[in-house]
Amino acid sequence: MNIKVKELSNTQLPYHQCPEFIALIDAVKADLELRDANAEQPPTQIIQYIKTKKLGALRLPKQYGGQALSIEELFAVIIELGRADSDVAHIFHSHFQFTEEVLRHPDPTYREKWFERIASGKMVTNALAEPSSHNVGNGKLITHLLNKNGQLFLNGKKYFTTGTLHADYVLVWAQSHLDSLCHVVVPTNREGVEIFDDWLGIGQRNTASGTTLFNNVAIYEDEIRWPKQKGLVNKPFAQLYIQAIIAGQTKAVEDRTAVLLASRGRTFSYGNAEQARDEPLFLEKAGEISSISFIVENAVLRAARSLDRVIQHVDLPSYDVVLQQAAADTAKVKVAIDPLALKAANLMFEVIGASAMGRDTFNDRHWRNIRTLSTHNSVSLKAKVLGDILVNKKTVPNIGYF
Repeated sequence: MNIKVKELSNTQLPYHQCPEFIALIDAVKADLELRDANAEQPPTQIIQYIKTKKLGALRLPKQYGGQALSIEELFAVIIELGRADSDVAHIFHSHFQFTEEVLRHPDPTYREKWFERIASGKMVTNALAEPSSHNVGNGKLITHLLNKNGQLFLNGKKYFTTGTLHADYVLVWAQSHLDSLCHVVVPTNREGVEIFDDWLGIGQRNTASGTTLFNNVAIYEDEIRWPKQKGLVNKPFAQLYIQAIIAGQTKAVEDRTAVLLASRGRTFSYGNAEQARDEPLFLEKAGEISSISFIVENAVLRAARSLDRVIQHVDLPSYDVVLQQAAADTAKVKVAIDPLALKAANLMFEVIGASAMGRDTFNDRHWRNIRTLSTHNSVSLKAKVLGDILVNKKTVPNIGYF
């Protein structure tokens, strides 16, 4: 069964422009400023606040406590959240991916159980990647389920478990006791689950994207999911979500450029104006940044409409074709906007001046965050796949990175 989430009417104010959401964004910005003043502390308090505001339930039907947002509208929200604090937006990445899977789950009892949990503010993250020698995404896992006298136990080590430090549940990809792959959804406070905030990236520093250990964690049959349903839409969804955060950071670059250039006092004696804010060459760079921000944001929202279309076709013969197009659209967004976003972040340094280069300004944050987010997967490899589709009529690979 496919849960239908109705689209917003033309007369209804989009959620990302509603006073309630704007107030939440203001709280996120204020929290970031406070944490910056205290050695970039983790966003623990603001995440708990966001959970009380039920942001994670935005895609749920209204009768279950959600806002019934379309995917396009959700990504408009994520862009604004990423604009305010990209760490916070990233922490909710796998939660919204999980919610998409719940919306399309064929078992109404399963759906309603998770609708209730999500609507109450519960947060679900994931633990998929492992520190191993296997190629990323090939499905060879060390984390496994073991049957001991009829009781299942989970053992393994995961890395890049973004947001799990703040989550109530974690979805774990594992080798099952039946020698097949499965997902296990386990409470993060269960005995044997250990979460470490040991991520030391140059960007996205406070996403808690580090290690989670599972040491003889008791698992029950109703916590195991066998990935058989039509749900590949979650794969391009997860990829596009990262691009939405990048779009948010690009808008933050635009915002920061406007503030810093407008407030910059002196300029160079060999320039073309008395004040930096009137320097034609600086204004040209600022205009280029603004243009990039516009293109990046709208590219993400255009691909989000493709994901909405997939849901509309999920029970139709055209599903596979529409899904292929959405996956290709999402890949095109990454190939196009990653270098543009980095260019915008670089251009900002052309106009802000040496006085704005102090560590305590955090003006390098946006470049670091965009650079880190863009390494989630390869632009070059995705461009090659898109070229193969264009020239040789190949299809999008059926793997998690598309």
